[in-house]
Amino acid sequence: MAEFADLEALIGPPEFSPPRVQWDRLESELGIAFPADFKRLANMYPSLKFDDFLGLFNPGFPSDPSMAAREFMDVLKPLRLRLEGEQWIDVVDSSGNRSTMPPYPIYPQHRGVLQWGMTDNGDRCLWLTRGEPDDWTIIIERGLWWHFPGGLVDFLVGILRRQIRCPLFPEDFPESVSVIQSLD
Repeated sequence: MAEFADLEALIGPPEFSPPRVQWDRLESELGIAFPADFKRLANMYPSLKFDDFLGLFNPGFPSDPSMAAREFMDVLKPLRLRLEGEQWIDVVDSSGNRSTMPPYPIYPQHRGVLQWGMTDNGDRCLWLTRGEPDDWTIIIERGLWWHFPGGLVDFLVGILRRQIRCPLFPEDFPESVSVIQSLD
């Protein structure tokens, strides 16, 4: 299990002060609490883009928690529409084996997926909101669905160290551990 310090060592110190996230208001607006590692990351860093490919949202943009909550919901609309009426989704495991399963619910449905980032290829980076927030696991979706049985920091550290591989990401990702920090 990766520690937050492992991620900090990989991405370096913050280049900018991130906007202050009003967690109480944002979580109240969404009706959900966020994982502690995500809160810590968003409190330390602005928006991040790993190897010019994998983007991590900072919920301090926009600064109004009501607008940020709306964005968390709006970004899920296309996925919700695409899955409407579907009985099965195609899933892939880390070895590339494919199968089908019933679709994951989409937040705000109970135990639904909630988006935390996106890639330049259009992959949705999601949490599976089952259990307590610190127990949420990672889903990557782009037509196919891949599940990582760990949290956000475990996922990021594993991907950046190339210890885990998401079969939906390019074979050569990451080419380096470059991180772009931005205030948007």
